[in-house]
Amino acid sequence: MMKINKKIRRFILSFIIITPLVMGFLTSISQAKEITLQEAIEWGVQHNYDLEEARYNIETLKRDLAILDAGKALQVNLEVTPLWGLGGEEISLSDSQNSKQPSSGGDTNLLNLTAEKIIADDLNISASLSCKASGLTAGSLEEITEAIQANIQLEKQIYPQAYTQTEQQIFQTESNLKKKTEELAWEETEKQIDFLESYLNLSRLAQQLSLAEERQQLAAQELERVQEQIRLGEGGYQQEAEAKIALMEAENEVFNLKQTLTQQQKEWYLELNLPADTEVKLEGEEEGEGEDGEPAYLENLRSNMEELTIEEENLETLLPPALEKHYQIKNAYLDQESNLKEVERVRNEGKPQINFYNGYDLSEDYWYVMLDLSFKLADGGAQKLKEEEAEAVLSQQEKGLDQLVKTLQLEMKQLVAEDHYNQLNLQAKLAALEKEKSAKNILEKQYEEKIISSTQWQNQLMALAEEELKVKEAQDTLLINRLRLVHLLGL
Repeated sequence: MMKINKKIRRFILSFIIITPLVMGFLTSISQAKEITLQEAIEWGVQHNYDLEEARYNIETLKRDLAILDAGKALQVNLEVTPLWGLGGEEISLSDSQNSKQPSSGGDTNLLNLTAEKIIADDLNISASLSCKASGLTAGSLEEITEAIQANIQLEKQIYPQAYTQTEQQIFQTESNLKKKTEELAWEETEKQIDFLESYLNLSRLAQQLSLAEERQQLAAQELERVQEQIRLGEGGYQQEAEAKIALMEAENEVFNLKQTLTQQQKEWYLELNLPADTEVKLEGEEEGEGEDGEPAYLENLRSNMEELTIEEENLETLLPPALEKHYQIKNAYLDQESNLKEVERVRNEGKPQINFYNGYDLSEDYWYVMLDLSFKLADGGAQKLKEEEAEAVLSQQEKGLDQLVKTLQLEMKQLVAEDHYNQLNLQAKLAALEKEKSAKNILEKQYEEKIISSTQWQNQLMALAEEELKVKEAQDTLLINRLRLVHLLGL
């Protein structure tokens, strides 16, 4: 009796512990959030890893540009050396081979204050103030004045007109930012088309699986029928073997389609970067579906693309504006502009450099104005080689731009040709579907009159469903190709 009571207590205790866990698991399943196709695509555009990385690169370029712009503002530096020292003699810090080393004796600068402001590309103003160590122990105003040195200077490069290194970096960063922004805008649209294409593939794959499961059911029924005939002495084991093989093949097809559907769905969710508790409603499950059972979002796309008419004879008028809008062409022109500036910069390096200086020295109490000239008289031909290299890069880039234009023109023409083929293919698939519908109407009457068996009728229905699936595949191919064509043409 005691043993029974212990078992009961253990069962009750296990039930109390396990029940909340099971209920929690079932609740988490039931709480999985379902979203529509349109919501999934919008989410993917914002959270796809490749697009997020592109946006991160753009933000990095914006930060780099802000840092470079900040460098053009007033720069003020303060240096006090030494802050603290220990030794029997007076210790100061002096520069030696670009590193600070302790040195003894001498009246060195204790405090250095410098300021600099870039006013324009080749114009900047700078000022400096320094105080020697003796100024701290000076007993008179004259000694303090002697210990302080200050000057202000305006510097401008008169010839040749050239960009500073900072301006070159700013220009290149701005160019890269424009290119990355154009590329992101293009990739966002491409990703939307890719997401939609994956959805259509999944939808058709789910329908293929449904048909395969029906074929498996028919194969199982056929095997039962053959086995029943064998029991009645009306069939042979050869028929049974064939029926078993047919059933195994149908089961294998179902298994393979299930695996493929699951894998492709996981890959699609990964591309969309959906949260773990989110699922996308497939075709036939969404609210607000169109007449064909498709999501309204997808049906609207099909309707818009069906109204599109692009003929090869009209393509010549569409190509020039389309090429101007294409991000690769825009980026190629930015590269060309950058290369032109590089050629100019290299050429300026070989010209005489004339700089203008105007300043005031407080310690000596005088103003000064001066010009300096620097010119490399001989360099072994290095300057000429640099110019030739820069010009060769520009020439090669121009050839690349010409090749890009031809490639895009060819791609556009190819998509137009594919669109024409896809229309013909769809017409052929619709004709085959009409033929299958006619056969179905004939067999339906025969089935009602008991002329054909239930299995034959089911096979006819499946053949009709397969033709409908082929039509849908042709429609999907036409839709995706047209979306890519519209994007490429910038319509």
